[in-house]
Amino acid sequence: MEFNKIFSDQLDHCYAIMRLQALNRDFIIVASEENQPCYAYDLNNNFNKSTVWSDIGGTMTMVQIPGTLNFLATQKFYPGFNSLHCRIVKETFNGQGWDQSIVGEFPYIHRFDIIPKTKDDYWYIGCSIANSKKNTNDWSDPGKVWVGIYKDKPQKITALKALPIRITKNHGYQRMAGYSLITGEEGIFRLDYPTKVDDWQLQQLSSIATSDIVATDLNDDGQLEYLAIDGFHGSYLRMYDNNFHTLTRTTKETPFGHALWGGEIKDHNYFLFGWRSGAQGLKLIKNVDLTGDLLASHLGPSNVLVYQKEQQQYLLSANREANEVAIYQICDK
Repeated sequence: MEFNKIFSDQLDHCYAIMRLQALNRDFIIVASEENQPCYAYDLNNNFNKSTVWSDIGGTMTMVQIPGTLNFLATQKFYPGFNSLHCRIVKETFNGQGWDQSIVGEFPYIHRFDIIPKTKDDYWYIGCSIANSKKNTNDWSDPGKVWVGIYKDKPQKITALKALPIRITKNHGYQRMAGYSLITGEEGIFRLDYPTKVDDWQLQQLSSIATSDIVATDLNDDGQLEYLAIDGFHGSYLRMYDNNFHTLTRTTKETPFGHALWGGEIKDHNYFLFGWRSGAQGLKLIKNVDLTGDLLASHLGPSNVLVYQKEQQQYLLSANREANEVAIYQICDK
């Protein structure tokens, strides 16, 4: 399998990425974590670039509003992690570009999501990296998991409340089938959404400090495996089985582990992993013993995803340390 770069563009500190596909339109959205632009690349028009916003970046998370070309995004998650004035904005597609409206300020929100509830209402999940800070390095007041209802009309989050848990240095969030995984220094948690019978349910799955987590059936046994980065921006990977028992943990450091993805490539399941210090590599993980192929070095990816268009698969990588948005065509050798 080969990954051949077919597109490259410069974006300072590129970070958040998203495939935005609806209404016969198809875009890749990439935003910076600094006071820099967010760009849209038109996949139906030879990657033609347009500017979603030109500044006020600091974007950690972007979430599509289902069935539309509209999306929500965080902004102002800076300086560093001292993001008291972090906010969520809505970008509304007007046929040519996007119009911005401000949903509200949500201090220290690092990851968030909306889960369909009714036609115009969504469950809101917001994970704060801290609850308050005296300075960037102050972690004495752990973050919270906030839940509520996002009403797309009139673009507001209501019934907001914090769940009875505190999570230090939240970094990871992964939407699964019917629930979400949330990670931090206290470990890995499963969050189940409300039903007619139960309210929000939170269950701890691991007590090992975790930065990020993704899942796929790597060994084709019908059960999920989970790939996690140990510690906040940690230097080691851990493979869990479906019951969150450790299968493998790396011994070689991959400092500032950050980019994770899991899913199907060329009829097999794989994980992708990128780290932002040292060799700043991007690795394709093929086996539960964490072996695989180093695809590239000196990129320092912040986030990666694989997408398919017209029977062809592509890898989108926000190569943060190279200030590069890159798209690779995935081909058989």
